[in-house]
Amino acid sequence: MDETARLRRARGAWRRRPDVGAHDASYVERRCALRWQLVTWGLGLPAALAAALAWLIVSGSSHDTIAAVVSSLMGPGIVAAQIGCGLLYRNWPTGIRIDEAGVSIGGVGSRRAMARRPTVTHQNWALFTCPWPGVRYMTVVTDPARIREIKKSPQYWTVSNRWGKPHEMTRCMAGVLTAPFMKAALVIGVEHEEAGVVSPELRPSRFYSKTTGATRLAADLAVEWVVPTRHPDELRTFLAAIGR
Repeated sequence: MDETARLRRARGAWRRRPDVGAHDASYVERRCALRWQLVTWGLGLPAALAAALAWLIVSGSSHDTIAAVVSSLMGPGIVAAQIGCGLLYRNWPTGIRIDEAGVSIGGVGSRRAMARRPTVTHQNWALFTCPWPGVRYMTVVTDPARIREIKKSPQYWTVSNRWGKPHEMTRCMAGVLTAPFMKAALVIGVEHEEAGVVSPELRPSRFYSKTTGATRLAADLAVEWVVPTRHPDELRTFLAAIGR
């Protein structure tokens, strides 16, 4: 099997026009943050809680029994479901697009993404674009230790993968779209001084805690953009095919 045929069979959602060279190929991966664990947490848990409550009502359980179950079990479950729904919503549109113009991450499937000015908690709904002259390097990361570093290191701090804001977190890195349960990521070194690099304006968000009260979290430019991928092997194959 020649190289072109092998690449055509790759599972990543990328396409090639037959009459152009490798540098005109394109790769598109939509909903790349939606691993099954996040979808189950954000959709499955609320559905299970609703089904359990419906069963209690239909089975004729007393009001006292229903109240006891709700307070002891469903109370924490409802809180967990709200967090799961929130994180699923934040990460829902995350995608990757790579073509002859450069690299785009975020809401690649939305025509309105470019005009959005979301808060830092919803930066995944915006569109980050970097033309090839502004791309210093790209690498697909699958090493578990490196993934853990990306999730925890201050240079990658984001609220895309956490519900609240840790006390020590003083800024949210624009372009870091790390997702819960992420196992692989595309890391892009960005030269912000190059023309055509678009990092959308992100509005600050306010967080509240019993110890610190209200705190304001603003965005800061990240020198490395990060976006999850569910098809790391296919993405590596594509980048190798276009010489990246």
